[in-house]
Amino acid sequence: MPQISFTLSGVDISDAEDIARYVLVPAMQNGPLYRTMFPQSDTVTKQQRDEIVRWYTDMLEDAFEDRWESFLKASSPNGTPIGFCAWTIEQDRGRQTDEQPRRQKRKKGTWIPETIDINSWTTLSKASRAERNRVLQNDTDICRLTFMAVDPKHQQQGIGSSMMQRICEETDQHSRCAYVLAAPEGVRLYAKFGFETVGHVETSHGIITSMLRPLQQS
Repeated sequence: MPQISFTLSGVDISDAEDIARYVLVPAMQNGPLYRTMFPQSDTVTKQQRDEIVRWYTDMLEDAFEDRWESFLKASSPNGTPIGFCAWTIEQDRGRQTDEQPRRQKRKKGTWIPETIDINSWTTLSKASRAERNRVLQNDTDICRLTFMAVDPKHQQQGIGSSMMQRICEETDQHSRCAYVLAAPEGVRLYAKFGFETVGHVETSHGIITSMLRPLQQS
């Protein structure tokens, strides 16, 4: 596969639609989370797919504006997003600083697409939350990855590794552990950066792997 040059940078609210359309939905559509949420994804119409993209776009815009997570995008030479990741430090939630002013959320993402299986999504969300709480327990100073996605057309080109390297460097700098609930295709990447399997969340569409990166010794 030909290598592509790319740049890593922060995100802007205006990036949300392109990230949803060109990165998140294509990268997630074969994973257990997406398949659980949208079990009929193989037969959705273009209009229904556009609605799913709009839903993710609205949630990203809310998240970008809210600022409680950190975000990084990878862009091709023409500026199109081809990779995206997000992470949060649990201890920062609920705290307000001069650098991170709390804004009133627009809460665009309160509506849901007609094709979503709300019951299955709710059940999986509860199971994932329970697994996360089991592993993290009372740890309130940990980096938790919430998104890691690369456009399928540009996978295996070092984009995911470059984003992970950036996150791990920041995590190590602050002497933190890191945690992720990984889709099957992401397990190898996370293991490469020191994440260890500590549990699983089973779905009818595959296994989500619970992975913890211990504090790295300097």
